[in-house]
Amino acid sequence: MATADSSSSFVQILLSAASMLLVFVSAALLAHRNDLGWWTLILGVFVGPVISSMQFDLLGLIYAVPLLLIAIFGLWRFSRYELKGKFTRMVTGTPVTVWSAIGLLVGLILLVALRFGPFLFNGGFMSATPEIWVLYFADSAIFASFVMVARGVRAGWLVLAVAAIADLVVYFLISPMLGMMGLFVFIALAALYGFFLWRNLPAAGQAGQGIAELSEAELALDAAKEATLAKLNKQHGSNGAS
Repeated sequence: MATADSSSSFVQILLSAASMLLVFVSAALLAHRNDLGWWTLILGVFVGPVISSMQFDLLGLIYAVPLLLIAIFGLWRFSRYELKGKFTRMVTGTPVTVWSAIGLLVGLILLVALRFGPFLFNGGFMSATPEIWVLYFADSAIFASFVMVARGVRAGWLVLAVAAIADLVVYFLISPMLGMMGLFVFIALAALYGFFLWRNLPAAGQAGQGIAELSEAELALDAAKEATLAKLNKQHGSNGAS
């Protein structure tokens, strides 16, 4: 007969699986620069870390809320790109810099610290096994990678792929669950797919130049149309007079 603890663990695993499934869908949508990917990521954070914290441990919200803010940041950041079609954005590429790499590392350390929660202050984290450390860093990196994606950094997809593979290895070593392992495989594949699709992203300056050139061409076309209409009207007036 299942105990209350085993039932709670099953619910937590189910919520985590649902969250990772939504992360996969989000990555697949964002690979195509689709705004709906951010809404899916928001739902994924809400279904997993937020609901799990509210149901089992409210202190977990200190980790869940920053993840939610990451997804909201991505939605806001994508809104600054020009819209092409109904949901697709014209994302411009941003190169990786030393400061952005340092920011990613600091953000990862902060998220891992928040994941440990009160155990960070009572020394409980000192007894964490290497697998737990890798798991916490990998889970944090999955969500931190979306900050890079939101900024148009193509390398963010590689961070997501490596984090998903690290999670896959840890789950294989700790508790082989084919369902969770399969989800991490799909997330890694979606990340590599996004990395491939983003190979020709224009730089911010190039995108602006292209828009300016398009505007000049449209103005020239309008001027040509007006000149043609004026010529036709003049010829029609001359024929009427004669």
